[in-house]
Formats: sequence, structure tokens, C-alpha cells
Amino acid sequence: MSLTLTSITINTAQLQNMLKFYSHLGLKFQQTKVDKGSEVHRAMHDGVEFSLYSLPAAQKSQTPSLQLGFQITGMEAVISNLVSVPGALLILDPTEMPDGMKAIILDPDGHSIELCQK
Repeated sequence: MSLTLTSITINTAQLQNMLKFYSHLGLKFQQTKVDKGSEVHRAMHDGVEFSLYSLPAAQKSQTPSLQLGFQITGMEAVISNLVSVPGALLILDPTEMPDGMKAIILDPDGHSIELCQK
């Protein structure tokens, strides 16, 4: 069996902060119109579509939580950029683990983001 991740979608009431946060990771977003009236920004990275949908704050409690993992280079610089975004919070400083240097940061919506540098 083969399994390939093809898309990740996050609904957010903080679209601009989320765009800034994920742009610091290297994603290049393009705005797309959708029939439902939401604002959506999409980025492709290694064949995976990453989408951020604008979501009214009143609907946020209905949105499931998720964790994302990214393999990166330049850990210190990336973390410095990410923590400068309002609402982002570093919860695990870069730590050497058996499979590489890891850090965990919460994005502006509170999603747990694991960063790994081999």
C-alpha cells in the first residue's frame, strides 16, 4: 500500500497572521476564489497543496485541531521569524533528538507545529 499526502487545509479566523506564519516556513501562497464566499489562499510544496481558508471567529470552535510536521533547514532563523508573528508561541526550544534537532511551536491559531532539522 502506498500513501501520499496531497493536501492540508486549515480554517482560520486569523488569515493574515496565518499567511505570514506559513510564509516564513517558505510556502508561496496564491489567493483563489471559492463559490462559498470564503477567502482561500493555496500553496503547493513538494506535490502537497496547503490551503488556508478564512473562517469567521464564531465558527472557529467547530474546527478540529491538528498537528503538522515540517522538515526544515536553518532552524534558528526559521524559529526567530515564526515567533515574531503575533499569536505564535514556542513551546519546545530546539532540542537534539535521535532523529535530528526538533522544536515545537504553536501557530497563531494554536495548532502544534513540529519542526525537524536532520
